[in-house]
Amino acid sequence: MKTLKQWLVVLAVAAGGAWGRQAQAAEPALAVVNMEHIFKEHTRLKADIAQLNEQNAKEAAERKQAVTELEQLQAGHRQLMVEAESPILTDTARKERQTKADAKLRELRVLEARILRGDESTRRQMLTRIQDLRKKYFAEVQEQVRAYAAEQKLALVLDSSQLAAQSGISGVLHADARLDITAAILARVNARPAPAKPASP
Repeated sequence: MKTLKQWLVVLAVAAGGAWGRQAQAAEPALAVVNMEHIFKEHTRLKADIAQLNEQNAKEAAERKQAVTELEQLQAGHRQLMVEAESPILTDTARKERQTKADAKLRELRVLEARILRGDESTRRQMLTRIQDLRKKYFAEVQEQVRAYAAEQKLALVLDSSQLAAQSGISGVLHADARLDITAAILARVNARPAPAKPASP
């Protein structure tokens, strides 16, 4: 027959085991997701980036054409300036060349200013488009991470990609491959249909 002391030891061990199981069950679940990989393989994001690149190529072609026109104006201006200094021409002819050179220079300055304004406008538009894409798709992926975390009872999901390390501090120091939910999130993100585009006016 067990003594009171022995029964207390048995109860303590049993209680400790039950508490340990409860603590283990209540322990918050963790997971990691590689945001860089998701953004790289996100089908709709890739399509949007391809469209952006196509638009950039068109703008680059227009700029190249303007620069070619500028170079032609510069060459014409130089030629007129040489002729305006030529001793073999009459004064009237030299003045005529100088007048044309001055007009060509004004035209050249207008085109230069237009190219610079275009460059600045293109740069600003590009930054805005990239920021808009980043916000749009980050919000979408985050929504899917939250939904997945709720379904899987995950208390914390960390970014294991280099995106988290760009500020100099990595989002994860160690990640067990079993915790990685990148594939699951990518499958959910790519399964979503693209939103309907508004009809052209």
